[in-house]
Amino acid sequence: MCSVLDYALVFDKRKERAVKVSGKLFIIATPIGNLSDISTRMESSLKECDLLFVEDTRVSIKLLNHLSLSIPMLSCHKHNERERLQALEKVAAEGRNAGLMSDAGMPLISDPGDPLVRRAIELGMTVIPVAGPCAFVMALVGSGFDLSSFVFEGFLPDGNAPLRQKLNQLKGERRTLAFYVSPHKLKHTLEMMREVIGNRRACLARELTKFYEEFLRGDLSRLIEICDERELKGEMVLVLEGDQAVEKDMSEWLSKPSLHDEVMEHVRGGLSQGLKLSKACQLTAQYFSIVKADIYKEAVRLFRDQV
Repeated sequence: MCSVLDYALVFDKRKERAVKVSGKLFIIATPIGNLSDISTRMESSLKECDLLFVEDTRVSIKLLNHLSLSIPMLSCHKHNERERLQALEKVAAEGRNAGLMSDAGMPLISDPGDPLVRRAIELGMTVIPVAGPCAFVMALVGSGFDLSSFVFEGFLPDGNAPLRQKLNQLKGERRTLAFYVSPHKLKHTLEMMREVIGNRRACLARELTKFYEEFLRGDLSRLIEICDERELKGEMVLVLEGDQAVEKDMSEWLSKPSLHDEVMEHVRGGLSQGLKLSKACQLTAQYFSIVKADIYKEAVRLFRDQV
């Protein structure tokens, strides 16, 4: 006799019948560039799977061929992941096992698949994460920054306005920050970070676990210089030191030369990025928590030839 825990209800809308389900869903981390990172547990977990949900079958077949395994695969990405629930339900109803893999690294980290995991839990399947490489974790531990706590943001939004908004939300974050970044967006992202949150220490990890793996360290300005010096390619993780600044009292910035220069330099940075004076002053006001009208009046006096 099966216990209650051996059952979950899968409703057929036409027949409204309940069927027995069981099985496992393995969440399988795969190498991010070095096949030597294949573990015996990863291989044994794959051998238990009757069906694999993968990000790209053309990528995953290479790993299966390397291991001399032949397992049916279904592509699972953001455009079809909900449609794949039916396939998962069929696997569960037949008491079989499934696996979830991304192209590289730990599934679900800035990758599709979470509806599958939620559905597997609802179906009473045993969900088993299989340990393995994760790019942002490796970048963090190699950065040299404080990791007593950190924030992983994945990919930043596209478009200048959404990117500025997101960076403004993060500029006061004191924990170490980690981001995935595409090579063709790298320099622009670094420049926008320097403008919005200010110059601070950063570490760019690229091609992790591969032959050309490297950690580029310095402040944001130095990383921008490196982008100008050579073309950076490959998978990248950007680690940014949290805000270390002690909050300043900027209430007397108009009368104190050092504070005045700091505010105007922030405005100048915005102008150098092609912002209109009004927008540069608005961002500066947000950054220093001071009145925009005062900044604008002073900026017009100093930068009238540039606007």
